[in-house]
Amino acid sequence: MAKRRKWKSKDDERRRVRRAAEEAASVEDEPVRIVDGTDGGEDGREVTLRDVSARRARRAKRKDTPQTVRILYRVTFVLVAAALVLIVFENRDHLTPQNIANWVRTRVVGFGYGEGYPADITGNGADPGNLGADDGNLYVVSDTALTVLNSTAKELFTARHSYNAPAVAASNSRFLIYNMGGNGYRVETASGTLVSGATETDITVGTICSTGKFALCVQPTDYASRLLVYKSDGTLQYQYDFADTHITAVALNSDGTRGAVAAVTSRSGELVTEITLLDFSSTSPLSVFETRGNLIFGLLWSRSGKILAVGDAGVLVGDGNGFDAYDYGGGTVTAYCLTETRAIVSVSNYDYGGDCTLLIFRDSATPVTAQLPQRASWLSSAGGKVAALLPGEVVSVDLTTGNTEASCEAQNDTKAVAMADEGSVYLLGVRELRRENLSVKREVPDSAE
Repeated sequence: MAKRRKWKSKDDERRRVRRAAEEAASVEDEPVRIVDGTDGGEDGREVTLRDVSARRARRAKRKDTPQTVRILYRVTFVLVAAALVLIVFENRDHLTPQNIANWVRTRVVGFGYGEGYPADITGNGADPGNLGADDGNLYVVSDTALTVLNSTAKELFTARHSYNAPAVAASNSRFLIYNMGGNGYRVETASGTLVSGATETDITVGTICSTGKFALCVQPTDYASRLLVYKSDGTLQYQYDFADTHITAVALNSDGTRGAVAAVTSRSGELVTEITLLDFSSTSPLSVFETRGNLIFGLLWSRSGKILAVGDAGVLVGDGNGFDAYDYGGGTVTAYCLTETRAIVSVSNYDYGGDCTLLIFRDSATPVTAQLPQRASWLSSAGGKVAALLPGEVVSVDLTTGNTEASCEAQNDTKAVAMADEGSVYLLGVRELRRENLSVKREVPDSAE
């Protein structure tokens, strides 16, 4: 007898599937106790099987992350860490407790706003050479004080002095003030006076480098001139005497371990300048070079290791083994400035007025040139630009291309400029300090004239 086949209705099948789903859900929602942490939970804590399944799914998804992505993360981390180590190593001489404290204090004091420019000069005025910009802030040494202001004319700090003929050199928020023709000197920062002292004889030239080491040139009684090099704490580190030449310019390399000195004399009625390169760990000079008929009044030991010398007849560029020369061709220097990497000189073929040529030197004696429509009486540089003070205006020139790119108005009493950044300048008037933005020059189409 054949076995009868049992048929189920569609409703019975639906009920069976529903009961199976409900039983599975109830099982997943039943609490279980975690024996170990393999499923992402804490030992002894109750979780549901649904939670365990979800954790396992997430863990499996993480395992499916492409291996190349994980390798990329690791490589990126290593590169960033290496870059940070390199930055710290390259700036290890600057990362002293004093430098860090001074930087923090300058930043903290620099917060907030002043009353804006123009701002009055403390005292009775300032010489053009005593105006400058350091890290975007304005500094000026008047006949009574050093004053540092931020971009809104807020006073960051001031330091009084009693020098008859004050001069200033600045680097890395340190300000070397010395009495030219006197014997007093001091190093000022936002944290206060770091060094204060006096030389035995009159000071003629001074400079300071980013590590805080500084140099003073004096006129002793037993030699024609003398170079004194001090550590950042004011301790005398090095002394070198010049028997028959008078120092006109001095420069230190970035860490203050070497220096270049220009000293002048007369031989057989001809002016001779000697450039002496010194290592401050040796009593003997590294080398001595001569240039005739060229009075050197500006020296730079650049970051690239080049020595640049600016004179009244030409510019010399060398690396310690010799110098290449650029001759002005009889032109007259109207202004010059030195940056960490360049020497910039304005030369005119006219005694008064007229246009002039801007010469920009970096690592060779072949300059980038720019034509200025009027005579430049002062130069200052920031970033990749240089600002030239012309009659009635300031123009900005690109150091790489030599193109004139921006300008602003300058009042008739403007004696000097200090470039705050590539887009603005500080201006020194007879009794006040001003700040102006440089507007981009745009050529007017012929149809608009």
